[in-house]
Amino acid sequence: MRKFSMLVSVGVFIVLAVMASVVFAAYQHAGDADNDAKVFLGVYPGAAGTKLDNCALCHGGGEYTDPSTHKTTTMGSCQYCHAVTNYGQKTDQFAETLNSYGKDYLANGRNAAALKAIESLDSDGDGYTNIAEITAVRYPGDKNDDPTKVAAPSRVFDKAQLEAMPQHTQFMLMNTTKSGDYYAEYSGVVMEHLLKRAGIRSDATRITVYAPDGYSIAHPLADDPSNEGPSYAPYVNGTYPQAIYYYDPVADLAKGGWCDYSSPGNAGRNNGDAIEVKGGLRYILALRASGKDLVPGYLDSTNKLASGTEGPFRTVTPQKFVGPPDQPSNKNNPSLIWPFDSTLDHNAGFSSKSATIIKVEPLPEGTTDIDVMEAGWNYVDTGKIVVYGDIDPQRNILDKLSALASVVRSADDKAFKHPGFKRALAQEINEARILVAKRHYKPAYRELQMEMLPKLEKCEQSGRHEGREWVTDCDLQQRLLWSLQEIITLLKIVV
Repeated sequence: MRKFSMLVSVGVFIVLAVMASVVFAAYQHAGDADNDAKVFLGVYPGAAGTKLDNCALCHGGGEYTDPSTHKTTTMGSCQYCHAVTNYGQKTDQFAETLNSYGKDYLANGRNAAALKAIESLDSDGDGYTNIAEITAVRYPGDKNDDPTKVAAPSRVFDKAQLEAMPQHTQFMLMNTTKSGDYYAEYSGVVMEHLLKRAGIRSDATRITVYAPDGYSIAHPLADDPSNEGPSYAPYVNGTYPQAIYYYDPVADLAKGGWCDYSSPGNAGRNNGDAIEVKGGLRYILALRASGKDLVPGYLDSTNKLASGTEGPFRTVTPQKFVGPPDQPSNKNNPSLIWPFDSTLDHNAGFSSKSATIIKVEPLPEGTTDIDVMEAGWNYVDTGKIVVYGDIDPQRNILDKLSALASVVRSADDKAFKHPGFKRALAQEINEARILVAKRHYKPAYRELQMEMLPKLEKCEQSGRHEGREWVTDCDLQQRLLWSLQEIITLLKIVV
């Protein structure tokens, strides 16, 4: 496989960065006293705001065994670094958290000159030079992330977009296994409606919701009679059974019990009352609790999601099997009311705090996952959530075609056999975009696959272009080819 080392212009770099399906906000470490992030952006300004503008560029995750509990946990780069270095106290351990690219950067001087010196290296051993991967917005220190990988279709929603959708409010019991039950009033977007807005496809079967630390919960879209017992998982579509309000002074946390009744929604309710919810109880993506924005999550001194934080968004699932706030499993007293019952629906455990990523399954053929162990904290910081996977790829295809046309138009005329070929190639891309906008996917696919792809065939390893090709600059040609192949893969989902 030919390795490319020529750095394209900053303008082309920026356009290619925009072509990434999922946009990452910067998540630079507040304690980056050596300004490594600024050094990288100084050399590669087009990487700002992409997934490369992130600790995961140089740091990797791993398995960490807690010396006190002997429990081994797989962690993303942020948590892994915190654990290995004890939140920066063990400065001699920082190097242990570096990935292959980070180690090469450190070994070559840890400065701007080091970045330039390692451009021609293939730090992660995936067959592509570091500069080729940086230009294609791929991690040069992750062998599972290279320019041939095609990210699954995705939609990113910010808080303003979610607030503009119809809001659903429901008062309900959040029944936990150990940490204490509570009644709360959550409001947000019905998950079924959010998925439709994202363009969920008819062959989708379930979703998996991820927290920023990689913790995940899978939910079937539809409920069925077999969805119960030990394998039960809350479903997405439709309503849940009407809930009953349970109250007893013995259980009241304010009186020494285990259930928190402090939410304003408890006022005026009596034990045994039916809980009326307009529109029924639904699986929702909550933005607020008791009318207040959810507190964004962060890692506490124990390297876990801090107590009292559950935002900016949380999935909230009602009880399918309605029951009372039973006692915590670790503080159970059978002589008191509502002893712990393992058969009850402890729905709070299925309600993901700081939900940042929703995967719609199955992933379309030829596409790859988001690195869920790394991506989440970016979305917490910016108040966004991404839905990706088996969804309508039209918006992603349109964006990629627009960016591809911009790359062609901004390229040097000398990179083409003839200046007219440059204009013709940009026009063909624009015509394909018009077809996609009208959802004429088959003719767009034929245009790209049959007409355009042969004009961007790979250069030989010697660097010489073939006779049929319109682009004579092999580095530009390869980058255009990667982008075109991504678009064709996404089109295959709908043709």
